[in-house]
Amino acid sequence: MPASRILFGSEAQNALRRGFDQLAAALEVALGPTGHLVAVERDNRRRPPELLVDGASIARRIAGLPNPHEGMGAYLARHIAWQMEEAVGDGATTAVVIARHILNEGHRHIAAGHNAMSLRRGLEKGLDAALEALRGLTSPLENAQQTVALATTITGDPALGKYIEEIFDVIGPLGAVEIRKSYARTHDRRYIRGVLWNNGWISSYFTTEPGKAVIAKPYLLFSDRHLSRADELLPLMGAIRKEGGRGLVVIATDVTGDALNLLVTNKQRGGLPTLAVKAPGLGLEKAEVLADLAALCGGKVFLEITGERLDKATLTDLGQADEVQAIRSSFTIVGGHGRPALIRQRADDLRKRIPSAPYGRERERLIERQSKLTGGVAVLEIGGASDVEQEYLKERTQEAVRVVRLALQEGIVPGGGAVYLACIPAVERLCLSTDETPAIAILCRALAAPTQAIIRNAGVETAPILARLRERGAGWGYDVLRHAIVEMAAAQIVDPAKVAETALRTGVSGALMALTTDVLVYKPRHNRDEDVDFEV
Repeated sequence: MPASRILFGSEAQNALRRGFDQLAAALEVALGPTGHLVAVERDNRRRPPELLVDGASIARRIAGLPNPHEGMGAYLARHIAWQMEEAVGDGATTAVVIARHILNEGHRHIAAGHNAMSLRRGLEKGLDAALEALRGLTSPLENAQQTVALATTITGDPALGKYIEEIFDVIGPLGAVEIRKSYARTHDRRYIRGVLWNNGWISSYFTTEPGKAVIAKPYLLFSDRHLSRADELLPLMGAIRKEGGRGLVVIATDVTGDALNLLVTNKQRGGLPTLAVKAPGLGLEKAEVLADLAALCGGKVFLEITGERLDKATLTDLGQADEVQAIRSSFTIVGGHGRPALIRQRADDLRKRIPSAPYGRERERLIERQSKLTGGVAVLEIGGASDVEQEYLKERTQEAVRVVRLALQEGIVPGGGAVYLACIPAVERLCLSTDETPAIAILCRALAAPTQAIIRNAGVETAPILARLRERGAGWGYDVLRHAIVEMAAAQIVDPAKVAETALRTGVSGALMALTTDVLVYKPRHNRDEDVDFEV
């Protein structure tokens, strides 16, 4: 087994800092509305490179560095970026830029003889003061112009900014937004009357018109099971036929074998309109989504864990709707016949779970499920001259939707790094012990770092502008598009308060981990780890 390679003390600290610095530099060039693109080679070299401006996406594409110990520093920066992406979906680059400056300044002080743990305590106290000042600058997102400006800053496309503002005005801050590529070169939006989920038909034989399957007034069967036997569905289909042959839609984890053949044969021979759709959701979430649909349509869910037999089901166990539509990639239920009181109760239960859910996928899915129960679904179609442009704009639009939703829910702060500049006086007013005092200067320089990076990416000298901004006071910043010093909120340059707060907290926390690391242990890769017992 290859021996581990260990670095100690200043040698370890310098290697970690150099690696962190390399990845942070790659992210920093993309910060701000005039940030530069980062081109990343694809695995398939025949395809054009990815054009990225999102910090988390850039960090995720960088797998390591030639020097393994420096690579550990790069992975730490990557971890900070990905924490931000998972938590709030934005602010990854800002968090890494803050961490980078704390790490570089901190190591300079440590090299001069300061104690790392004393600096850590001072930085933690400074962080508390900065966060308190930041919360005092928070205000609600009040008008459409601010929403358009916020979305346009992220997407770089005024048309998309206006569409995003319109969509949230129509469906509300908890509404579901589906983002798709368009076949056209222009963007468009539409609103769905009903519930839309991104799971399509199981077989194209169910289509009733080119590229689409539509069944009017069907019964709906919900199950988290894999259905494969025809005798499970025959009694239900016979009962539906006696009722007038309204049709059957099966929404299950999968439908295969004789069960699928039975449904397809009935549809093609005109015996009974049928459709099979894969149930939405992953893992345990699948049963919850099926319960949402059952509440919406008035049926019940046949769960694998309960062992209920489908051949004993009756029509009262099935849901009903005015119409079900399906294409290869999604299905829509229009006019579910569920009891309004039960639908409202389930929607309220989901709404109550949202505030306590962690930011990221779990919270987004709760918002999506709640909004679909209440009927607020919008589809935003992204156009473009090429597939690369469409993919880039789609990623930027997804980020813009997450950010605008956060701003509508939890308020905004002055953007462009101005909110961090406004926190500096609160940090400077702290009275710390002699060995902790250097942390004040370190944190203040880090708080100015995002603004410096944004100005530098616009091709402008930073020092004179920062001096003028300090004279103007809280809320003032530099508009890099108009090259003017403005009051950021009045100029509609804002950031979600939650993103700004999380970026500051995550950046400082990540830097503190790096500052107090004195040993790096690199374990060379090998084909098999002898410590692992593969016998069962």
